[in-house]
Amino acid sequence: MTHALRFHDKHYVLYEQKLRKYGGYGKRWLYVFSNGKVENVIDCPKELNTVNLDFYVKNDSLIIKPYMEKQSYYLDSVNYSWIKLDRTDDLIFEDDSYMVYSLDFGEWGGKTWFRDKLSGQEYILESTTPLVNRIGTIYYLTTAQKILKIVDPKLLTPAHNDITYRNIKSTGKAYSWYSKATGFEIVYHDSAFNYFDDSYNSLIVSSFVLNNKLLHIYVTDTGSFITSAENGSMTLIDKIFNDIDFVHQHYSYRCRNIYGNNELLKFRTNVDQMDGLLEIRGSEIHITYLVNGTLMEPQLYGRNKADSILDKRLDMAVPHLRTLSLGEVDKNEQSWESFDITPNHKIGVAEYWNPLNFVLDTIKSYIIIEDSLISNSIIYYANKESDLVRTITMDWEKARSPRDDPRAFIAQREISRQAFLDRFQSLESFFTGKLGQPINVTVGTEEKYASSIWKVPNGVTVELSGMSQENYNNIRVVLYLSEL
Repeated sequence: MTHALRFHDKHYVLYEQKLRKYGGYGKRWLYVFSNGKVENVIDCPKELNTVNLDFYVKNDSLIIKPYMEKQSYYLDSVNYSWIKLDRTDDLIFEDDSYMVYSLDFGEWGGKTWFRDKLSGQEYILESTTPLVNRIGTIYYLTTAQKILKIVDPKLLTPAHNDITYRNIKSTGKAYSWYSKATGFEIVYHDSAFNYFDDSYNSLIVSSFVLNNKLLHIYVTDTGSFITSAENGSMTLIDKIFNDIDFVHQHYSYRCRNIYGNNELLKFRTNVDQMDGLLEIRGSEIHITYLVNGTLMEPQLYGRNKADSILDKRLDMAVPHLRTLSLGEVDKNEQSWESFDITPNHKIGVAEYWNPLNFVLDTIKSYIIIEDSLISNSIIYYANKESDLVRTITMDWEKARSPRDDPRAFIAQREISRQAFLDRFQSLESFFTGKLGQPINVTVGTEEKYASSIWKVPNGVTVELSGMSQENYNNIRVVLYLSEL
């Protein structure tokens, strides 16, 4: 889980798939929960499979904005589809008097603007994407280590043309000018915080108003607490958790408390694949737990089951490669319990494995873990329009790398090398038993195993090769149509 919102009495939760291979970013899905049950699962556009996103509600719409991208998307909640939004802003709070905007410029810090709705005049201060609360006519700005009190935004530094919100956003030159520290009071500041100290974990997760008093959810190394800021320090009121980790994406700050409605907080528990949502409604704290039953990691299959799946793959592909569809492949791979690792970006295939020059513009990929040393991944290359598979590559590689312990890595090098040589010989016998004698065999060398090529009467070519280098072992099988 990366983001979550409560909208029209439903929970909208973004999940991201852990990336296992091929680089790029993992996939994202939006899960819609109603009355504790999954109502719908919506694929996110590939443009949203990036590191930093903002997910927020504005004008009764759910909006996703990738960081560093102008293009945003809003959810059509009737058809459950994503619609491109050409323009979005950085509003973080709004009331009858002011619209409050904020921008984060990374190492250059951030700025916050109060725009007077009546005059259009903007007032600025140096504060990076704070959470805004209002009690009466007083505004409170909360960040992880600081709380500011603003009695009258007109006492802040006036923003002239070159430092207005729109001009700074368009130029990005936040560092060219800094406002004076005027017009606000520092209610709390954690002076012990060190940006470069990863072990320091005391921070304000959120602030909210209860009975006209500003309270905070504050985290230390001993737990999570309800607190108040008094005399420049935190006063503990009640403990709410012992050992959970709140999840907050750094660039997810728009509209968190836009109309004075408290934000939905996300957290991870110490129970595997159980996440939580915390929401403050009036004087109550509501906790919702989400249990993710999805298989998160490929299971250990064992050599016998791996060989059984390989046998089924060949029975599916070799006689039927002319008519094999990607839909049929996915149905079969799921029935064999292969683990889907299909990336979001395109992966090409070498021209000599596509001699008939098919347009191969879509793929499906799966992985199985054979044993503690060897994993087997497969890619089906297909044409998106026809859905027909034309080339298949299979790779046997190292299942996991003990890089954290160099001594273990060196000790396993020769073990791994021998394991791959044995596996290559078993695959060579397997394919010969399945396809007959190869038409071409190349004698192996110190760094390369012997390679073999089979030609099947229906125009399918099968190639087996492998290599063994100092820190890398690989076995590859390629199936492709060489004749129509």
